Amino acid sequence: MSESVKYLILGSSFLVLAISFAIGVWAKKKVTSPEDFFGGAKIFGPLTVGLATMAAVGSAFAVVGVPGLVYSTGNTILLFMFAAPAFVFSYLVIGKKVRGMAEIGTVASLGDLSDLRFNRHRGIKLMLSLMLFIGCAMYLSAQVAACAKLFENLFDWNQWVISAVIFTILIAYTVLSGEIGGILTQAFQGLVIVVAGLIFIISFFAVTGGFGPVLEAISGPRGEAAGLNTEAMTAWGSLPGVYSFAWVMLPTLGIMCQPQVLTRMMMLRDPRDMPQLSIYATCTNMVAGLMVMAVGYCAIYLVANGTVTISDPDKAVFKVADYLGVVAQLFVYPAVLAAALSTSSLFLSLAGNIVSRDLPGSLGLTFAPATQMRASRIAMSVMGILAIGFAAVSGDMVAILGTYGFGTLTAATFPIFIIGFLWKGASSKGVMIGMLTALVTTIGGVAIELLKKYDMSGFDWPGGVPWYVFVMTASVSVTIFASLITTGDELDSRVEMALDL
Repeated sequence: MSESVKYLILGSSFLVLAISFAIGVWAKKKVTSPEDFFGGAKIFGPLTVGLATMAAVGSAFAVVGVPGLVYSTGNTILLFMFAAPAFVFSYLVIGKKVRGMAEIGTVASLGDLSDLRFNRHRGIKLMLSLMLFIGCAMYLSAQVAACAKLFENLFDWNQWVISAVIFTILIAYTVLSGEIGGILTQAFQGLVIVVAGLIFIISFFAVTGGFGPVLEAISGPRGEAAGLNTEAMTAWGSLPGVYSFAWVMLPTLGIMCQPQVLTRMMMLRDPRDMPQLSIYATCTNMVAGLMVMAVGYCAIYLVANGTVTISDPDKAVFKVADYLGVVAQLFVYPAVLAAALSTSSLFLSLAGNIVSRDLPGSLGLTFAPATQMRASRIAMSVMGILAIGFAAVSGDMVAILGTYGFGTLTAATFPIFIIGFLWKGASSKGVMIGMLTALVTTIGGVAIELLKKYDMSGFDWPGGVPWYVFVMTASVSVTIFASLITTGDELDSRVEMALDL
């Protein structure tokens, strides 16, 4: 790649960053109250919310991490495509309930939703705040790692320095306009991802001729000579089948209660637009899903034919874009940056909400709105630094970091927002015990994985199942069992009506 092309790509990437910053600054004018800043503004249409939701859910975990997993493990991650219809499932199951709850009182955060459902139970709100904060740190670290990979592939720059620069700009526009700026910038970034996705999907069939030639390439002598695992194109790919099922469960169940989805439901202008929102979110996510699959299989095809070499799976998306030429590069590199920015801004806002509103509220502390906003902005800055540090220390693949965060967030939110919203018998005591179980097992799981990384532990999870599956299973099982043996709460009549929707 010539130096001129590199700087052209750099310019297109920073153009996305500049436009995002401009949108964030402009959106500040729409912030008329602290509730608007924190996410309580119900002013957006279904297309804006759909694009923003797709971008925030997809993130660099999908755009960089999943192609790397497809390249390294083949069909193991194929059923990740179930993530697209999972949006419809989410809106059908709890969409109306969440949006209905947002009409009852001032709802600007997930902690506010929890307060309404469980009669302001401080323990549940505390556990939710702590779990979300841990999940934010891990999920944000995946976005940091993706930015580092992007610029490492272009220039011989220090990964973490350039990531710090980008996150500084991101934090600047996020602290100005909060969630209003967040959803508008995410909608723009989602559009960038969709355009890049369409280019990649068409390019995949033009370059490879379809999935048949990919299978022939990897299973033939050329694939073996290139060092590719021929089992990658079998039913479960090159990993045990339990991994495939784990990565099916993660998007299908996890998307239902991810903060990216729940918070966006609350900001929809008209509850009657929920069906349209599900269509927009599903279609855009389908394009993004097809894109990441196409990139991974195209990488396999190109390596099997000896056209490119890929030493780091996380660079598969960049290597394929470089092969396709400058037009693809000018859209794909910005799409990676857009994916990282969209998710990062949401989780920075979420972290700010936790520190300034939900966590103090769970401890019985109340601050003035101006103090809350100031504390939120400080928290966003601190969380950005923590995310860079976690990414540097862990050093894992972008997809693995993303699944850590995704699994943790699912374990934190499923007992409250799925079990709690679908089953009135879910008691405060039951959910509290389930959340405590999720917190303890998450900390234990992360600790074990870090010990294994540095050869300080030889522990293997039973059946080879990823650790976060055990966390999710434990939190859900304990919540249900504990609720069955404890007394349910007496709910406000308006809350009961919302739960009956």
